Amino acid sequence: MAEEMNIGQLDENLILKILSLVPIKTVVSTSVLSKEWQSRWKSVPNLKFNSEDYQSEHQTFSETVYKSLLSYEPEVLDSFHLSFGSDKADAVDVVHWIKTAFALHLRTLVLEFLIYPYEVDEFIFTSSLCTCDTLVTLKLGSLILVDIPAPGSMKSLKTLHLIHAFYTNDESICNLLSGCPRLEELVVERSCEHSVKFFTIKVPSLQILRIYDDNDEDEFVGYVIDTPSLKYLEIGYLGCPQFSLNAPGLVAAYIGRVSNVISESLVSVRRLVLNVSTSMTIYPPTGCIFYQLVYLQIYTHEPGWYDLLTWMLEHSPKLQVLKLVGKYWINPDYHVLGWEWNKPKSVPECLLSHLETFVWRRYDWKGEKEEEVATYLLKNARGLKNATFSTGPIEPGQLDKLKQRCRTRKKLDGVLKASNTCHLVFKFE
Repeated sequence: MAEEMNIGQLDENLILKILSLVPIKTVVSTSVLSKEWQSRWKSVPNLKFNSEDYQSEHQTFSETVYKSLLSYEPEVLDSFHLSFGSDKADAVDVVHWIKTAFALHLRTLVLEFLIYPYEVDEFIFTSSLCTCDTLVTLKLGSLILVDIPAPGSMKSLKTLHLIHAFYTNDESICNLLSGCPRLEELVVERSCEHSVKFFTIKVPSLQILRIYDDNDEDEFVGYVIDTPSLKYLEIGYLGCPQFSLNAPGLVAAYIGRVSNVISESLVSVRRLVLNVSTSMTIYPPTGCIFYQLVYLQIYTHEPGWYDLLTWMLEHSPKLQVLKLVGKYWINPDYHVLGWEWNKPKSVPECLLSHLETFVWRRYDWKGEKEEEVATYLLKNARGLKNATFSTGPIEPGQLDKLKQRCRTRKKLDGVLKASNTCHLVFKFE
């Protein structure tokens, strides 16, 4: 029988990593295990506190946080994660805890203000909390009010997440970002916000930007983005009327649910994913060509995606990989009325010389329109090496569906392909 290993026999660093994964209450309770464990909890590199874990205990939430910070022994604290509500922690205490963590050369700070029914309180993140030169990651969550009248100093900050935080005014956003000269990644998630007119992101060092914004308030005009070093842009949703983007070095982008025009900066990308409604305009100004684009992925969720496909094929002369992604679930009674695909007037340059890989995930085997698009690509892509069509599995008893797929597969397999070396693959996901 193999010899069982006690956790106390593990390497000290490994023990501390394991303890970092469990609630702080559990970590502190290990002090009763033995004399060796009495002070081990004081060296755990990650401190995570949630006031919801302290509902009826004799020791209060505030006492636990104070005790843990004041007893901490190492000179560097890797992370301090604080989830709290106004019923368990006073704002003055929270500020004091954060500054105490800063004194321990904190590297990661996560703040989440817990929302309780009928509560309207908020925690204010002020300029005094923007003065930590060791902080590398900062994440501000719900109902954190950013009020920064003057720029701070977070010289080492590389990652900043603003998840449903609020802002007193446009200036607070600018002051927060201007105090982060090394910022590389910024995530912005917003909903209703009345106090901001323009959300300005002017960060020369920024390389990754993610925006999810379903704000449709009349007071909010849009984003002004000036990021010359930006490599990756992701927009999950954007409903504002204006969007200004200066990102000449952009390499890859994911554009979803965008209701306004994306600027010329988008045409520099090498990889592009489009998940947009056909009623939304994503085309750059007339004359813009995607000369660098080699990978394109389009989601085929709504009627009209085919026009977007045509436009992109005509304006992406060096495209090498084309991927279409269908719906997760297809209504068998769903039909598109008046559908007509406006094929390219002439065979696009990318099909004549560059396209090598074509993938269609969740392909609709019953769709006549999908078959028309697939047939056109197979007939005209001269350099195509691989064409893959995948779909979900067929459940037992779905003989009709199996027959339909066999018929469609036979049609596609029989298409006179422009490429003699094209390898056609049909598979289940």
